[in-house]
Amino acid sequence: MDLTKLKDVVNAKFLAMGLAYTAFFHSVWLVSTQFEIISGTVSWYLPAGVRLAAFLLLPLQSWPMLFFAEKLTHLVLFHPGGVLDNAAFLSGSVGWYIVHLVISPTLLCASVYLFRRRLNAPYMNNVHSTLATLAFGMFVSVLLGAVFLGRRALELQTDISVFLPILFDFSLGDFVGIIVLCPVLFALLSEGNKDERKNTLWVIIGAWLLLLLLSVYAYQQGININYQVKYLAVFPALFLSYRYAVLGSAISCLLIGLTAFVVASQSNLPALEHQFYIIALCISCLILGASIKQSLDMNKALNDKNKALELAVNQAQALSSKLVSLQEDERRRLSRDLHDDFGHRIVDLKLQLTLNKQIVGQDTLLSKIDSLYQAMKKSLGSLRPSGIDTLSIEAVIQGSAIISTLKKSDIDYSLKVEGSPFAFDAERKIHIYRVIQEAVSNSIKYANASHLTIEINYTETKTVFRVSDNGNGIPSQLLGASTAGIPPLSNSNHAATLGLLIMKERAKLIKGNIRIDTRASTGTTVYLTVPNL
Repeated sequence: MDLTKLKDVVNAKFLAMGLAYTAFFHSVWLVSTQFEIISGTVSWYLPAGVRLAAFLLLPLQSWPMLFFAEKLTHLVLFHPGGVLDNAAFLSGSVGWYIVHLVISPTLLCASVYLFRRRLNAPYMNNVHSTLATLAFGMFVSVLLGAVFLGRRALELQTDISVFLPILFDFSLGDFVGIIVLCPVLFALLSEGNKDERKNTLWVIIGAWLLLLLLSVYAYQQGININYQVKYLAVFPALFLSYRYAVLGSAISCLLIGLTAFVVASQSNLPALEHQFYIIALCISCLILGASIKQSLDMNKALNDKNKALELAVNQAQALSSKLVSLQEDERRRLSRDLHDDFGHRIVDLKLQLTLNKQIVGQDTLLSKIDSLYQAMKKSLGSLRPSGIDTLSIEAVIQGSAIISTLKKSDIDYSLKVEGSPFAFDAERKIHIYRVIQEAVSNSIKYANASHLTIEINYTETKTVFRVSDNGNGIPSQLLGASTAGIPPLSNSNHAATLGLLIMKERAKLIKGNIRIDTRASTGTTVYLTVPNL
């Protein structure tokens, strides 16, 4: 055998784990036997919870040392002449050694290994993992019980009708030990279940334990409050599960088991009643705690995603705003370059033609030059409206391509101004102009309107620009797409949606807002509200 692999299994660390495990295992075993000798008390096999928790939480490489320490300690304690010499727990038959040293460890390791491949610690941090772990605990209880009792039943030739009730009681006792101890061990070893708000937790635990002490004192004085104690325990158990999620439910399970034992020690009720009390209340607490933990985790994940989404939206809006600003800067630069360069060249060319009378077809050339100059002025107007830096916004609109486009489209229009004009700076005016230009362009292209009105209403604090037509209205899917920021697949719809998005971005740049009212019967009205800053 490879010595390196052997060292991975047999070392001081895993030996210490094995010794700590077997010490805890046999300690709670002693406690469990003390509980069971009380007449009529609840049967709970705490070592089953210690074993399952250890094999679920500790590394796979530590398993050999866990079994070695457990079985060796068992043999030392119960062998003839040992500290706990007891033939009931150490049979001399070959079958006993095969079951306890081979079959049982093999089945347990195989089952836990397969379960760990499907779920990871802490095992009870959501409803699905909690239910799966509880089902697995019951499965292991029945499986090991069938192996332990089956060997004895075969040796004694026990009838199946007798064997099954014994197996039921045995498995139920194991499951009670699992449900009482496993959750608190899972919670204590899980970093994610730490809660800084411990004051209320300790107060409730102290009050619960005090109630148990009072019940013992009352019983000694001849007052039986067993039922009251059992059912009063329901309220702190559920509260702890709700308030502290997984940690609270795990501690509740431990205290529920302790409550059931104290009550059982003071009554002659059947053990089954106490067992089902423990199981029912513990499962309720565990599911409640897991639900709260899952809800908190989902809310945290949702908040994180919302923050990430908000950051992405803000970044996208900042990028969009930057692109719009860069577009206007580029238009301004291009307009200036065209005016300063080509404008001067055209004027100079016309001057040269005027001075040279000998050129044939001079009038024709001058006419073409004039046409070229007018075309360039029109292009300059589309890049940056004339007078945007000096005139009021209504004067810019009146002399801009917006009005000339309406005239060419044979659309009746009107421009109305109310209130005392506010002097917007050039940067804000260009964005206002582009919004109005886009609204008019949409009406011409898509609305099939015959009349359009541009209104400007100045007040002391804000200015409202209103563009309304009597067209077909904007389809609702376009408005929805523009709100969501997802352009439709159609090319024509894409252009319209993109225009609406750009209008909204421009409004944000000047701290304004856009509102669109549209109906097929009355047309579309676009409101741009801009604060007078």
